[in-house]
Amino acid sequence: MKEKNRSLILILLVIVLPIFLWALSFPQTTIKHNAYPIIVYSSQIFAVIGFSLFALSFMLSTRIKAIEIYFGGLDKLYRVHHTIGKLAFFMLLIHPIVLAVRWLPENVEKTLWYLLPVHRKLEINLGSWALLGLFTLLLFTLVIRLPYDKWKIMHKFMGLFFILGTAHVFGVDNFYQEKPFLAIYFIIIAFLGLAAFMYKAIFHKWTVKKHSFKVMEINRLNKEVMEVTLGESPFDFDYIPGQFCFFQFIKEGISMESHPFTICGSSKEGEISILVKSLGDYTINLHKRLGLNTPALVEGPYGCFDYKFGKEKQIWIGGGVGIAPFISWCRDLKKESVSGLEVDLYYCVNNETEAFHLDEFQKLEKVMPSFQVNLSCSDKTGFIKGGDIKDTKNKTIFICGPKEMRSALLKDFKALKVLKENIIFEDFDFI
Repeated sequence: MKEKNRSLILILLVIVLPIFLWALSFPQTTIKHNAYPIIVYSSQIFAVIGFSLFALSFMLSTRIKAIEIYFGGLDKLYRVHHTIGKLAFFMLLIHPIVLAVRWLPENVEKTLWYLLPVHRKLEINLGSWALLGLFTLLLFTLVIRLPYDKWKIMHKFMGLFFILGTAHVFGVDNFYQEKPFLAIYFIIIAFLGLAAFMYKAIFHKWTVKKHSFKVMEINRLNKEVMEVTLGESPFDFDYIPGQFCFFQFIKEGISMESHPFTICGSSKEGEISILVKSLGDYTINLHKRLGLNTPALVEGPYGCFDYKFGKEKQIWIGGGVGIAPFISWCRDLKKESVSGLEVDLYYCVNNETEAFHLDEFQKLEKVMPSFQVNLSCSDKTGFIKGGDIKDTKNKTIFICGPKEMRSALLKDFKALKVLKENIIFEDFDFI
């Protein structure tokens, strides 16, 4: 089953099931203040859907391996997590708005006040505070861009707003008596949602397995990109070529926040290497301060970006440091060739001096005739387009690179009628 279909099935289940349970105990005693039944009932349905999705968003943020595999990789899982989080907010926002519009157009002031925590009942105010908190967090996520470390701290308040929302739900008059099946369902998902939040926000750093490494070598490939080799891990570290890990480097002046980097494979037993490009505050600081023998904690591996899941005929497209998984695959093919595999690699860079590890690909090309390297330099031929890729029919296309490159290629391939299921891409924009 395709990952997209799995996502849709899960979302539909979380939406349809609580609506069905709500309908089993169709409310008859909640129509107040001369509100039309359609207003009350539709408001309740939006609340039921929103609360269910809110709880689900916490469960999807735990990085639990089984959940990641279900969605086909952590990057895809986090995209679903972000979508569900935003959808939950808008469902919860519509809930009080639908109730507030019953005073329009006669009393606009009362409509506006209804959305604020100024009600006579505490349980209603708790819901209003939860919604205002969610609105603030969404504002700092979608509109006002905070540095990642500060946004991450703010994001932890999401659990508080979930607790307030739960108190609001169970504080409503006669909730248990009028909707027993829905109450049982809410108890279960509220517990799961809160447990997931507690695990990720508090207990994750103590319970998740982290491998201890040490920086063995730093190769500065140019002013922006360096290759960091780590080794001397006391544990056996197994990973599938193309996977990534979350890295924490322990040194004064370097933030302890964890960042994802794809493993480029290794040239020696017990060592791994990563490519680090100075793009944001964290990686710029890493370029300045990271030194030899710096301890590192490595969480993972994660991801399902694996050429062995593709067809025998494949196209690999890597841009910038997005070449990292293809370096890992190249090194894997040197160790163990795959019978029948045919690969056309498109290495996309601004100029030829940025084509790191090109010699490795060219060496593989000499010993593996079915492996072909195509270097695309934007300073000579412009940015690569879908039409520049040879014979895309019935081939698996793997893409890893900057968002702009990936988006443009996906648009081109759509115009060329390349099947979606034949395109697999790695997306590091989930953080």
